Amino acid sequence: MRSRSVLNALIAIALLAEFIALTGHALFGWGPSPKLVVATPRPLVYAAAVPPSGSEMLAELADTAARQPAQHPTARTPYAYVMRTSWHLPAHVSRGSPIHPTQTQTWVRADGAGRLISATRSARGWVIRDTTIPAGPPRPVLSADPAVLERTLDADGSPPAPPARVFQAFAELTSAEPVPPSVQAAALRLLALIPGVSNSGTVIDRDGRPGVAVSLSSDYTGALIRYTLIFDPATGRLLEADQTVLGEGDRLPVQEGAVIGYTTFISSGYTANTMTRP
Repeated sequence: MRSRSVLNALIAIALLAEFIALTGHALFGWGPSPKLVVATPRPLVYAAAVPPSGSEMLAELADTAARQPAQHPTARTPYAYVMRTSWHLPAHVSRGSPIHPTQTQTWVRADGAGRLISATRSARGWVIRDTTIPAGPPRPVLSADPAVLERTLDADGSPPAPPARVFQAFAELTSAEPVPPSVQAAALRLLALIPGVSNSGTVIDRDGRPGVAVSLSSDYTGALIRYTLIFDPATGRLLEADQTVLGEGDRLPVQEGAVIGYTTFISSGYTANTMTRP
């Protein structure tokens, strides 16, 4: 009997504790702390999408890209130059963390040598890093052959790569060097084959340029994210790549619909040295 009385007492205590846990937060502010939510960049505003489909739009952009004049490095202009602005949700954040996009310029020769300048605005002014890149792995030669290009975009080396990872790899390719029109066209045709690509409509990118957008949603990283690529409709060139969290975003310290990363491509070309721009 004593053991039963003890058991009943423990059950009563457990029920009381559960009641307090359920009501205490509302009545007295007790309970777990609210979810940490950090500031993120403003989302872009997309106009309503109209036909064609995302795949059809990519195919049309591929045809447009294929008609553009090609840029090639020469003996006088051996450095591949790319200028971009980017922000990504940092691994360690706290409430009130400021949003500090970074502008990056890279100059890279065929042998991998070059220069990187990054500039990040902070509360104390600009933080500028100027780094010399030693010669190393040579800059890859981009191929318009679909099979070769598909392997290039399979960044993890274990085909088939998740479709959203291919979206990201295409943006990373654009970050590394100017993409020749033939390669751009071939890449867009590969993206057009991905199931689930949707037309996200028209938009003004973060550099103020009009573009057309395609998107793909995926949870391959563990969080449901919409990956969006924005293109110049007149050239087929990639203007910007955005990532937006969908759902409740329980795995990330952000609100639903928050931008968790973007890269805006400002300019690219070939230069004579690491002191000049195209």
